[in-house]
Amino acid sequence: MDKKELIVTGMVIIIAVVAAGIIFAPSISANDTSIEILNKGDLGGNSTIYVKLADGDKTSLSNKTIHIKLTDEKNNVVYEDSVKTKATGVAIVKLHNISAGQYNLDVKYDGDENYTGCSISQKVTVKQGEVQDVVENSTLIQQTLADSQDDSSSQSSSSSSSSYYTPSSSSSSRSSSSSSSSSQDSSSHYYDVDGNEVLPEYDADGRQVN
Repeated sequence: MDKKELIVTGMVIIIAVVAAGIIFAPSISANDTSIEILNKGDLGGNSTIYVKLADGDKTSLSNKTIHIKLTDEKNNVVYEDSVKTKATGVAIVKLHNISAGQYNLDVKYDGDENYTGCSISQKVTVKQGEVQDVVENSTLIQQTLADSQDDSSSQSSSSSSSSYYTPSSSSSSRSSSSSSSSSQDSSSHYYDVDGNEVLPEYDADGRQVN
């Protein structure tokens, strides 16, 4: 092999290495992401877990798959699920009959062609009995629940948080108005000293006589 062939061979190798680096290197245009666990304090065996996915500019990312896993102190998986984020960037997961104890909560987003992956792990305590879920941003959760109102799994989450988000009921207002009206009607009735109802009397001109 002469000098000219060596130069050509060397150039081919360099081009191949550069091309491989471009193909396998992560996209430099992919945006960074972050996950936040919105629950604060202890959990209950049937708590609802809320996690939020956002990009580097804190813009909510919707319709992204989030993987959630709960493992006990012996590293046994007691709960695992994959859910999509809503319009608010929040993903909702409902636990079912988790025993009291200490657990590790792992949340992961794998990323895609536009966004890098990210993950977060947090130690959590599950207590016995009914535990009221506490979240960092209740307004955000209200928006998420409203966004999920047609989804059956989200309906159960909304139900579990009813102590936090109780919508005003127009029917209850009507009921209150009805009872108020009924009360006013009963107050126009007259009774004698024995408690018997006495119907009002009217004169010739139609005026009520007391």
